[in-house]
Amino acid sequence: MANRRPINDTQAASLANISRTRRAQLVAEFEGELGIDHKARAVAAYEAKRWKTIKTIIVWTIAIMFFTIACHKLWVMGQDVDKPFSNLDPMKSIFGGE
Repeated sequence: MANRRPINDTQAASLANISRTRRAQLVAEFEGELGIDHKARAVAAYEAKRWKTIKTIIVWTIAIMFFTIACHKLWVMGQDVDKPFSNLDPMKSIFGGE
C-alpha cells in the first residue's frame, strides 16, 4: 500500500522541479519586493572586481621595482671588486663604511 507524502514534501519536490529560468524569475520578483536593486548590485560587484585588479597591479609593480633595485645593487657590488666574489660584503656595500 502506498503511503501519502506530507504536504511539505510535495511543496519541496515542486520547488526542486521548476526550471532554472522560472526559479531566477521568482528570486528576482522576491528581491524586487524586498527593494534589492539588481543594477546597483551588479555595479558594486564590478567595482569590487575592478578595485581588486588595481590592487594586484600596484602590488606587482612594487614587487618588480624592489627586485630590479636589488638586482642593480648586486650588479654594482660585483663591479666594485677586483676579483669577482672575492670580497663582497653586503652590509658594507649597502650601508657604507670603510
